[in-house]
This record gives sequence, C-alpha cells and structure tokens, in this order.
Amino acid sequence: MESNETDAASGPERPERPEPPGSGRRQSPDDVRRALALADEAGRRLATGLRLPAGTLPMLGAAIAVQVATAAWGIAAQTTTGLAVVLAGLAVFLGVAALVLHRFRRENGVWVDGLVSQVLLASGASTSLAYLGAFVAATWAAFGSLWWLVAVAAVLAGVGCALGARHWWSTYRHDPAAHARGASPRVLAGLAVVACLGVAALVALG
Repeated sequence: MESNETDAASGPERPERPEPPGSGRRQSPDDVRRALALADEAGRRLATGLRLPAGTLPMLGAAIAVQVATAAWGIAAQTTTGLAVVLAGLAVFLGVAALVLHRFRRENGVWVDGLVSQVLLASGASTSLAYLGAFVAATWAAFGSLWWLVAVAAVLAGVGCALGARHWWSTYRHDPAAHARGASPRVLAGLAVVACLGVAALVALG
C-alpha cells in the first residue's frame, strides 16, 4: 500500500527534453553536410529570384564609354580644362553607378556580394583586360588627334564591360556560392597600378 502511494505521489515520468543548440552535443558529419546543402539550396533559390533592373547594362556601358572618352581627351590635353573634363567623366560614371545600386536594392531588397567590383568596377579578368586595352587605345588615339578612334575605343570599352557584367550575372545566378565574392583588394590595387603606369607612359611619350 505504501508503495502504491509513493508511486502515485511521484506522478508520471517526464519526457526527456531535447538538448538546446550549443549544449555541447557534437553534430555528425552527415548533419553538417545536410545543413550546408540546405543553405546552398536556399542561396540558389534566392539568387534565381534576383533581377537586374531594366536598362542597367546599357546605362553602365554608356557611362563607361563616356568615362573612357573624357579621360582620353583630358589626359591628351594636359591642361586644367582637360583635368576638369576627366573629373566630369568620372562624375558621370559614379552617378550612374550609384543609380544602378539604388535601383537594384529597391527592386530586390538585398545587396549582392561582388556586384560593385564585378559589375560596376569591371574587375573580372577578361573584362579588366578589355577595359584597359580600350582605355590605352583611346588615350593613344587622343594624343594623335584621332578622334574617331577615341570614339570607337570608348564604345568598345562600354560594350566589353556590359557583356562582362552580363556574363558574371548569369553565372552568379546559377551558382551564387562560387561567384559571390568580389575581387580582392590586391587585384583592385594591381589593376589601379597598371592603369596609372599606362597613363604615365602615354603622357611621357606624348
């Protein structure tokens, strides 16, 4: 009788509580792989739903063409007016870049890693070579007063950068994890040094 009363007083057994995250329980490799796979799949679904605002690539190509043409003319002029033209072209590019970023954020509600460096700064390997080649050609042509060639080189720079941006965007949407990162600071610094050396050589030869 005493035994029954004791059992009744103790009540039913309580179920074991699951261990909260961070309680020290180690996850198995399968759990980790499953979690990473789910995260990758979620990233792909998000990237697939992203959209570039209409007119982004033509705007970007036109801004780069203006920047290259004005920079070539201003460097060849080597005057205060030439410097003002260079800065004006740079201001046009920066204004378009800011507008592109604003429209992208407004339409998608998120930022994308690599968008600034890969799309706006053309830091991809092939895109950078296309831009630098066109820039050097335009500047050389400006020193020789070959204005038609300056215009052609500037347009080629804009088209090349726009096509490079479109290629990166397509690959990013298919595999965001592999293409999300932008160019490293070392790469950007290297490109800046090459551009500066090229301009200095053209000025010295001109």
